Amino acid sequence: MRFGDYDDQFLNQYGDKLLAYDKKMNGQGINAWVNNVNQGDLNYWNHEKDRGRDPVTGFLEALAHNPDASTQFFAQPGGTGATVDKDSEVNDHLKYLVRERVWVSDASLGSGHDHATGRDALGRALEAATTGYPADASPKEVAAGDRRTAATAGVMEQVVHLYGGEDGPKMLHGQPELADSLGKMAGAYIDDLDYELSGIGDHGKDAGDFPARYGGRARFGNQGVIDFLSVLGQDERSHKAVTAAQHLYTLSMLDAHPPTSDAHMNQARDIMSVGAEARGILDNSRVEQAATTYGENSEEANKALGRSADWKKLLVGSVVAGGVASLPLPGSTAAAVVIAPVAADTITNAANTLLGHAIDKATDDAESDALAPSQMSSRQFYGWGVDDIGSVYDSYFKDHPTAREVADEQQWIQETKSSYLGTGSHENDYRGRPPYKD
Repeated sequence: MRFGDYDDQFLNQYGDKLLAYDKKMNGQGINAWVNNVNQGDLNYWNHEKDRGRDPVTGFLEALAHNPDASTQFFAQPGGTGATVDKDSEVNDHLKYLVRERVWVSDASLGSGHDHATGRDALGRALEAATTGYPADASPKEVAAGDRRTAATAGVMEQVVHLYGGEDGPKMLHGQPELADSLGKMAGAYIDDLDYELSGIGDHGKDAGDFPARYGGRARFGNQGVIDFLSVLGQDERSHKAVTAAQHLYTLSMLDAHPPTSDAHMNQARDIMSVGAEARGILDNSRVEQAATTYGENSEEANKALGRSADWKKLLVGSVVAGGVASLPLPGSTAAAVVIAPVAADTITNAANTLLGHAIDKATDDAESDALAPSQMSSRQFYGWGVDDIGSVYDSYFKDHPTAREVADEQQWIQETKSSYLGTGSHENDYRGRPPYKD
């Protein structure tokens, strides 16, 4: 079952019946599957934290290996409007598994009882449903190109509604096994997320600067994206994945629009601004959550921010081909990559210059002392963010001094910096989701 090598219709029919029965047994005093009486191991996944008695885990792992079946199983209900903005527009299976099912750890005797492997399998199934690739796809497989469709986008719209909603911070905190998957899903849709940020509210969005890469692109709404990013920024794993994907996407877009014409420069100006705003939302959420969890300027908060500043390590070993980038995700519970759309099959110039520096530094840092705790105040963390964006700016104009003069006259620096510090980070104060509090 776990390999998903079954007919799509069979998997969906089996899943329908399995969840119908599971719902009847959900939340009872003794779990129907994981208990002292049931000694039947169903799933031979060989996961160190999963003995294998819960058939829902095995089924979800099957979906993680069968993207078409997974997209169908979590399909958006018919009749949904332009965006998913109410729970009645969310697939019943998805609502049950995310909000209602009581997940129980099935770890063997010993450690790992704080980990629900079934939720990890749910995240992997959703990765497959939203990206069109198996959750453990290799960079070589991903190089085949973008597999998103209107149907995969329909699943992603539901994910953004659920985790960007009012209960999003609580859900993410209570479902830590899903954090890396949510970050990877957001990375796969970074172009659509940026498109939603490109307007004023839901007006004036720029499809010219952020074109649709597939038919029936995802629609999240401007507010929906701000809420979703402000939630993902709270967790260091999802923060890293989305930040790395945003960085690569911005670089590729700038490479595709070098400062050789007014049209290109106009597009690059918007691309930098939107990328900075997205980064600001993510970084501000990370700072606020670290302060809320550990105490502002505490040693633990500073350590957490230091870990979050190491997102460039994800770029080590990244592969770009077929209009997508594959970024290895260190520490993932299974072999997996972050899939991010890029503007061209290869990235050069600004991207290669900056990527090279980022990868060299990340590698040096990792080799210097892997056990040394990294500490960073919120002031330093924002400083690094500004410096990253400034490096992008410098790299873009590196060989174009005349274009740089034009940009200086047009106050690009002030605009971009304001997008990160003034708009992006402060969006959370006005409109994003607050940090989670116990």
